[in-house]
Amino acid sequence: MFTGLIESVAHVIENEPHQSGRRLTIEASFEGIQSGESIAINGVCLTVLHHHDGRRLSFDLSPETLALTTLETLTSGQKVNVERALLASSRMGGHYVSGHVDTTAKICSLRKIGEFIELSVSDFNMPASSYLLPKGSITLDGISLTINSTKAELITVMLVPHTLSMTTFSELKIGQNVNVEFDYLARIVAHQLASFMPRAGII
Repeated sequence: MFTGLIESVAHVIENEPHQSGRRLTIEASFEGIQSGESIAINGVCLTVLHHHDGRRLSFDLSPETLALTTLETLTSGQKVNVERALLASSRMGGHYVSGHVDTTAKICSLRKIGEFIELSVSDFNMPASSYLLPKGSITLDGISLTINSTKAELITVMLVPHTLSMTTFSELKIGQNVNVEFDYLARIVAHQLASFMPRAGII
């Protein structure tokens, strides 16, 4: 699992077709990396295939990953958010993030408020209203954020200076697609209600 607190920003070296998926290689700087461990790239949990002293990491992207995320569009030189899996001894900042992306959505506005940026996101590629709660959590490109407000399937979040300085969100553009993971607890509650209410004759 992850927390949505980005550890570093890395650069894509290559993203090439490989068998029925793709092979993504990034340049990073980590100590103690092991082949087989999980690392989140822009919020997507991937398995390290091999590495060179923790500085050049390669991952396979499956057809499912390519269908549900933005990773297929990554190009050489592009920046990505990186987080290693949570240690049991670590503080639990952010919120529970599985790295299993639900869908993508589109950046529809960026409004500067002093040193902060108010970000609006909409056009989710699946019905999303059941998972969007004011003051609830959401993960965008691997970053743990709090939903400030919702209107139908449009949400606003606030990007603080630390987030802007430590992640790729300093370079966001209107119209850009981002990976979305809804809050784990919200997903469970929505699923249980959707299953229970028809059986109870409520809908």
